[in-house]
Formats: sequence, structure tokens, C-alpha cells
Amino acid sequence: MRFYGKEKQDRFAYYLIGKKGTFLDIGCNHPMQGNNTKALEEAGWSGLLFDIREKWVDLCRQHRTSKVFCVDISTDEFANILKENLEQPIIDYISLDADGGSLGGLQQLLQNNFSFKCMTFEHDYYANGNVLKLPAKALLESHGYYPLFEDVKLADGRIWEDWWVNLSYFPKGLENIACKAVTFDECVLKVMEHNIC
Repeated sequence: MRFYGKEKQDRFAYYLIGKKGTFLDIGCNHPMQGNNTKALEEAGWSGLLFDIREKWVDLCRQHRTSKVFCVDISTDEFANILKENLEQPIIDYISLDADGGSLGGLQQLLQNNFSFKCMTFEHDYYANGNVLKLPAKALLESHGYYPLFEDVKLADGRIWEDWWVNLSYFPKGLENIACKAVTFDECVLKVMEHNIC
């Protein structure tokens, strides 16, 4: 199987969930290059793509089979699209990388009773400090989510994102592999060694 995720986020979702699932790619950017859900789509997953830039939306419409939407994810329009296009409110994997819009999108998801099994949340701590990280962490923890890998970093040490799970959807013991300030490669290796799906 070919993976496209720049920092192995697609491997994280695939090894946690398996060969079939649903995804939301929020801030999808390029349809293939460094994309976190292209491999999942090719494996048979179904999902929805979102970006606020027409350039990426148009390119995704040309190169992806999933529906793609140009929308501000902090608005009710985003929640309405989800309600109209998702068969159930539980999403297997969410890739959330909408820069300044990420927190508003997360609020829309949770306030409208959507839930997820796993999510990669890019907060760019290395550039933004706690501007996105801390409010998102407080919000997610208040809804029962668990930071499986916190402060996931690049090989050069820059802290990039947090990887979240809802432990109720996984076999007991997943929390035993939780760790902080490890690289993307180390996170994926821990998931693979745990043999979850």
C-alpha cells in the first residue's frame, strides 16, 4: 500500500482503524502530495474533504473521488454539510489542519454531536506556541478524548501536532503506548507494534 502523508498521519489512522473506515480531511490542501487521506481513500475508506482555498478544492475535485467542499469550517455551514453527507455522526479519522480555523472547526464538530475515533490535530506549536494547542486540548479533554501522542515532533525537534483518540472505541490497553514529545516515526511504530486492528 502506498502512503502519502508527509508525517505518516495516514499510517496512524490505517493501523489504528484498519482497511475500511470514514474520514474527514479538514484543510486538505493538495489532493495527493503530503495528503493525510489519499491512501485511505485508495484503500476503500469513504470521506469528505474541506479547504477554504478554491485552488485546492478545484484540484481535489479533479484528482479525488471523495466529495470536496470550499467552506469556512468555523461556521454552521460546515456542520450542515456534515449532517447532510455523513451516514452516522461517528468518524473513524479526522485530519484537522486548518491553521487559524482549526479551533472553530473543532467546536463545530463537538457542539453538533459529531465524534471521532482518532484525530491528528496540527497546532504548529513550534511557530504559534499554545495559541491553538491549549484551547483545543481543554476542549477535547472536556469531551472525553485522550491525547495518545502529545507534542508529536519533527526529527529536528519542532513540535507539530497532537494525536487524539477516543479510548472507548479501542481494546483496553491502548493508553499504555501513550507518550509525549516523540517523533512521527516513533508514534507510528508504537501503533504498529500494539497490533490494534
